[in-house]
Amino acid sequence: MKNKLLLILSFLLIGLYSCSSDDSKSDVNFIRAKFNGTELKFNIINVQITPEITDPDTNYTYKDIIVTATMNSDASKTLIISSEFNVTGVDEIWRFSYGNNGAIYDLNDENFTSEITQNSGGRYTGIFQGSLNGSSENIVITEGSFDIIYQ
Repeated sequence: MKNKLLLILSFLLIGLYSCSSDDSKSDVNFIRAKFNGTELKFNIINVQITPEITDPDTNYTYKDIIVTATMNSDASKTLIISSEFNVTGVDEIWRFSYGNNGAIYDLNDENFTSEITQNSGGRYTGIFQGSLNGSSENIVITEGSFDIIYQ
């Protein structure tokens, strides 16, 4: 009887442990930031790696990583982040566009900072903050981060 009870207890503990590891999957595949103080989390992620491009002026060959994201709770809000593939460092994001109900806001080069910490092997991570310019208003982004796993 003690062996059966111990066996049942073991299965319950294993079951609880495996459920808790599923919850940790929400810790990846997101872009999160505060937009004018309101926190938004974009969790429907699409990643595209462009074919190699050669700059005719410099003969430099590169690829870009383009991330398109929407919110599970509000599909009218979208983000596009682009940078050179396989390059990490400060201010490597060259495109950051936020769409909200048809209004588009783009990064202000003079007041937008970013740091890409991982950009290869199927993982894209980093942080960002700064201003986005729109046609009728500007948006301030704080506490921005992303952690994306892709194939």
